[in-house]
Amino acid sequence: MSIFLKKIGILIISTFVIANLLSYISLWTLRQSSFYKPSFLVNAVSETNFDYIVLGASTGLTTLDTQVIDSLSGKKGINLAIDDTSISSQYLMLEHFLALGKTTKICVIAPSFTSFDTQIQSLNANDYRFLPYVDRSYVSDYFQSFSSVNAKLLSGSKYFPMLGVSYYNSEVFYPSLLSVFQPNRHNRFDTNGNYTYPVQDLMSGHIKNRQSIKLNFKNGALKKIQELCDRNNIELICYISPIKNIEIVSNTSDYEIINHSDVLIKTDYFFDNVHVNSLGRQVISERFANDLSSYFKD
Repeated sequence: MSIFLKKIGILIISTFVIANLLSYISLWTLRQSSFYKPSFLVNAVSETNFDYIVLGASTGLTTLDTQVIDSLSGKKGINLAIDDTSISSQYLMLEHFLALGKTTKICVIAPSFTSFDTQIQSLNANDYRFLPYVDRSYVSDYFQSFSSVNAKLLSGSKYFPMLGVSYYNSEVFYPSLLSVFQPNRHNRFDTNGNYTYPVQDLMSGHIKNRQSIKLNFKNGALKKIQELCDRNNIELICYISPIKNIEIVSNTSDYEIINHSDVLIKTDYFFDNVHVNSLGRQVISERFANDLSSYFKD
């Protein structure tokens, strides 16, 4: 019986060691790739100094085309927005950007409009994309700030990589295998960090009777971003992207705001209620380039 238990023990320990070793290799491979935005910023972005960066969720990712903005404004920017994230994640991305020794004059934050007033902070759906950098204090501290099970697994991955890799298997392990053969592949973004939704064959028409919503900009994570920007001599701009049926009214003087919520007046420019398509992205990026230029006049 004791021999049997000893063999079981050896098998369990061996499985544990091999699983952690494979998970470590998986995270190491992702760190060498450009598949997700955090490693893309490390491995594929050679520039150090930027005029502006775009942080945000899917709205920022698909609305502001930095290539168009750069061509019209003569400035240099990059889109670091990640879909399915909120302002807390975008604070983490700014920390990551600064930790790499990179600089920017302006930080544009473009989350979903509801994020500006969100009071409760929680782990976001795509925060696991920072998992390859869990050994860095600002990443592990971020994961530890949440009490959910998946957050604990991510923070525990600092010591036992198999915890996060096994939980986010399809989002971490399989992309790491893909990155072995295609290390320069990106996950739904181009060489400037941008992505766009296609034009759909929808009924064309003018948008009427938009609902008016007031935002107070009370998200605590937004205040943390402002404080981080202040410490690094960065000007923060809160950007509100176009929304098909809603007009946003800002109810604060605490932040610099560019509000494009009601700029697009035709349905042709939208992919869905909160995302523009490639036509809308072009129009808005041109408008944004003009607005951005005013911040560089001095």
